[in-house]
Amino acid sequence: METEKRIAAQATSDEEAIAKVLAGETAAYEQIMRRYNPRLFRIVRSYLTDEDEIEDVIQEAYIKAYEALPRFEKRSSFSTWVIRIAINEALARVKQRKRLSPIGDTASDDTGYVIEAIGPLQNNETPIETLMNSELKYILEEAVDRLPENYRSVFVMREIEGMSIAETSESLDITQTNVKVRLNRAKEMLRDFISGFYHDAEVFHFDLVRCDRIVHNVLRRISERKGEAS
Repeated sequence: METEKRIAAQATSDEEAIAKVLAGETAAYEQIMRRYNPRLFRIVRSYLTDEDEIEDVIQEAYIKAYEALPRFEKRSSFSTWVIRIAINEALARVKQRKRLSPIGDTASDDTGYVIEAIGPLQNNETPIETLMNSELKYILEEAVDRLPENYRSVFVMREIEGMSIAETSESLDITQTNVKVRLNRAKEMLRDFISGFYHDAEVFHFDLVRCDRIVHNVLRRISERKGEAS
């Protein structure tokens, strides 16, 4: 059953699914969510680390996109549109958290963004010893997590999600030149010994259970709001 849902999600274009949703077929929204859940999870994961909060942000993004769908002008793709909604939601939470956190050691780059200093890895093992201990997945996620936020988001979009420079530029509302600069700096910050491994599908793994939970919660909330409006 779940396999059939995933196949259906892949077979129907965003435009077709959106047209069905606007025509009153709310269930078609599930196809869109299943298509973009893994991507949204990894991108929001580049701003937040608590998985419950990440799921909450994704759900809020889908709800806001659903409610604004009649006004979606298609000047950009739906994927870029919903990514920007999710990023704005994540940034709002980051901003709120920073107001409550003490200021640490920071530096600013030439784009005007504040970046956190990257310290040494917390364990005392050498890179080779760590790799030999089969902790590659942990190391990859740890290394990416240590990237400053503005570099981490670009790295996740370009290198993990495979988004184009244009898509990344539009999603983050920065120039394509900035995308290239930040990606290069992100790569420089990562350790050379992991540079060949960050395409591993297990990095920031998005499982089917999480996908089902997000889809179920969003559809339930949409149904509740429809009931309140009627």
